[in-house]
Amino acid sequence: MTVLSSPPTARVPGRRRPLAIVAALSATLLALAGCATATPSDDTTADAASAVYRIGISDPGAELDPLTVADGDAQLITGLVTEQLVSFTADGEALPRLATDWEASDDGLTWTFTLREGATFNDGDPVTADDVVATFDALIGDDSISPAKSAFTGILDSVAATDEGTVTFTLARPFSDFPRLLAGNNTGILPADYEPGTWLENPVGAGQFLLEDYEVGRSVTYVKNPDYWNADEIALDGIELKVYKDPQAIVLAFQAGEIDRITVSPEVLATVNVDDYDTLSAGYSHFYGIHLNVTEAPFDDVTIRQALAWAIDRDAIVDLVFGGTATPGNDFPVLPDYLPQPLDIEQRAQDLDKVADLLDGRTVSFTITTSFQLYGEVLQQQLNAIDGFDVQLEVLSDEQYYAEGDDSPWLNAPLTITSWGKRVPSQYYSLFYAEGAAWNAAHYANPDLGTLVTDFDATTDEAEREQLITEISQTEWTDVPTIIPALVRSEVLQNKRVTGDFIAPIDFWSGYNFAGISIASE
Repeated sequence: MTVLSSPPTARVPGRRRPLAIVAALSATLLALAGCATATPSDDTTADAASAVYRIGISDPGAELDPLTVADGDAQLITGLVTEQLVSFTADGEALPRLATDWEASDDGLTWTFTLREGATFNDGDPVTADDVVATFDALIGDDSISPAKSAFTGILDSVAATDEGTVTFTLARPFSDFPRLLAGNNTGILPADYEPGTWLENPVGAGQFLLEDYEVGRSVTYVKNPDYWNADEIALDGIELKVYKDPQAIVLAFQAGEIDRITVSPEVLATVNVDDYDTLSAGYSHFYGIHLNVTEAPFDDVTIRQALAWAIDRDAIVDLVFGGTATPGNDFPVLPDYLPQPLDIEQRAQDLDKVADLLDGRTVSFTITTSFQLYGEVLQQQLNAIDGFDVQLEVLSDEQYYAEGDDSPWLNAPLTITSWGKRVPSQYYSLFYAEGAAWNAAHYANPDLGTLVTDFDATTDEAEREQLITEISQTEWTDVPTIIPALVRSEVLQNKRVTGDFIAPIDFWSGYNFAGISIASE
């Protein structure tokens, strides 16, 4: 199972071991955030007394650089040390980090960010505008191999220091969601003189923790950064990442109490007694799009596409494919934790009367092509149980499905199932709906939809944005180039020795809990 967040030719950031689904069923890292209280127990007294949170990871190897890491576990290793300009909560609320304020120009083509006074890197140097400029120049430069580059392509033109504490981003086009891009992967700010590839020799950053020790293939340990700008509010003394050989070993370690949390997946739910642990949600992380090639039969007929959309049992997809860790989708790529939300669009659910009316006695034959076997099997079984569908299934390896070349299956087969990591809605349009888009598996283009998306990106008026996202989503819902049956949440099970409400992104800032948090010790 693969989450797309960058071109397959760049090996698709997050494309790693199938069970992990990018280490949190997402391109949003391991979704570890919030505040925690450690409670001593017989076998964890030492860890509890020092408030060390323990996480199981797969081996990310020895080549780690905050600018280029794609593997979710590698992003966690660097992300605990680095800090972004801004982040967003699971409810879509913007949180100032190294930037305290930002505003767009009237024409939407420049964004000015004010940096936090007193913020320093862990080597003692202050965080300045030159550091921000150098970081983003490295991300978007012609020779950049960063997974983050694709997020800024066609949007960010240049970055400049207005003065030591102010940075101006100049855009190629208005983009009202620009601050959200600065909260993406690989966007932690590094010193201007940072040399790519040297991070493990000198793990520099302005984040909440200091990397204390990295034993390749065994563990990574951190201690709290006493000079972090919000150090008094960080509710842990340290983090320990324990490396395991495979996902099953992580499950066994969690059951044995060696680690404090594990990402929820169908495989985990089949093995672990959920009632023995706390279940925590960290927002939505990705979705699987069922892309329909609208240029060839049978999906060149919109009534066939609509019939298929009404035929799918979305609740069953949520339960059988994602173990309940998802919400039924409605065929437009707007995650529930994005603001604004579309209004008054009928939620699709399986309706066999509508299916019969739309098919009008026809039998539709096609093949599902995917690398996600379980999803393909569940969908095939659902459809073949309904009069009017004759469905075959072709399951490919990731290498076969995402093969390079003009005839790559994931971009050319009549019906494909592909996962997409978390982005803002208009980015999905530019990736797989726009005319000539490199990832347009549906081969769909609608100039009117493009105009709506351009208008949406250009305005910061909330009422207008709400109206436009509704019109955009209604168009996608009606034309059905892509069916989105489920929107997947990032959830974890947590050892009851730890209490606290975890939300995205990686963050242990106790300020999220307005009642306050303290760390228990002996």
